[in-house]
Amino acid sequence: MGLISSAPKPGFFDQYPRFYSSSVVGATPERLNERYRALISSNEQLIREKTILDLAAHDGRWSFAALKAGARHVTGIEVRSHLVESAIAAAREYGIGAERYQFIAGDVFDQIALLQTNSIDTVFCFGFFYHTPHHMLLLSKIARLNPKHLILDTAIDPSTTDCIVRLTKEGVDRDANSLVGQPGDPLYALVGTPSRNALETMLTSFGWSLSYYDWHRAGIGNWRDLRDYRDGSRVSIVATRR
Repeated sequence: MGLISSAPKPGFFDQYPRFYSSSVVGATPERLNERYRALISSNEQLIREKTILDLAAHDGRWSFAALKAGARHVTGIEVRSHLVESAIAAAREYGIGAERYQFIAGDVFDQIALLQTNSIDTVFCFGFFYHTPHHMLLLSKIARLNPKHLILDTAIDPSTTDCIVRLTKEGVDRDANSLVGQPGDPLYALVGTPSRNALETMLTSFGWSLSYYDWHRAGIGNWRDLRDYRDGSRVSIVATRR
């Protein structure tokens, strides 16, 4: 198989460097480009000519990547209005026609309920599943849309094989975190990180079959910005309706 170089490989986002500065969340070239290979490039058949829903779309990086991969239309939902503005600005700067995308500023749970059943082919849920304690509610709202595929990238709790969700609190003041605090503690949001067993149990209960992306066979030489994938505390999954 030869030697694997530790030098970073040229990647998709090197052509669109705006995304290296439009957010500080996971925006290093090595991380963004390897995640592009895992989440977009390896799933082009689920994206090209498809309608995409991007949950917690952040600065629009993955919506934009889907559009460049040939998606027919992308709807992005993001609660922070300044990130929605950044997503729209990026699409305009890089020449994406306005008819091909819609970015909605609002809560994911509220806005997804307004979408029509059978209007979405593929759902992106990247970096959001572990920023809520309402996993089954989220999956039920996704299932109502009747998409053919769900591409899910999430942190998990690798410390146990039990079927659990580990609840913690995170500050709402960071763009990487949930924005919705608790009534009794408004500066902090309650979030839940599932174990691998819990994640699989929740997904299969809605009739999804699962396929994991194998990060250890991706030819990565330098794991500095990808340690969570290397150590198994984050996974990438394609879920397909049976």
